[in-house]
Amino acid sequence: MTSDDWRKVIDLGLVLANGAELPHDPELPALLRRMAPQVGMTHADAEAALVSASATATLVREIHRRTREGTYRLGRAFGASDSLKENGDRAGARKVLEDAMAAEVVPLYRAQLQAYLDHVDDPDDT
Repeated sequence: MTSDDWRKVIDLGLVLANGAELPHDPELPALLRRMAPQVGMTHADAEAALVSASATATLVREIHRRTREGTYRLGRAFGASDSLKENGDRAGARKVLEDAMAAEVVPLYRAQLQAYLDHVDDPDDT
């Protein structure tokens, strides 16, 4: 799995969102098999979705949705947490991050939230 894989799936999701069909790409099944676990889906979910063109499109849409929503969730959580921390509300900052963690399914995003949580009580560098 590479960062290019993330970009490819995002681009495929945008293709579908614009009403087009998935391109016929012999590499697509391998890409989706690599990406499914990266967004908290099982290998079985990916395999089941590769049995038809419509199920494959549904899988691409779900991977795209999880990456898009997770990205927005992280941005909002990090911004709110930073603001609360700057205003001296470390408990509030921690709660925002914990709430985002509870909703997040993408392992990479969960790890990023955990790293933020691990340092929410650190003194400011300013």
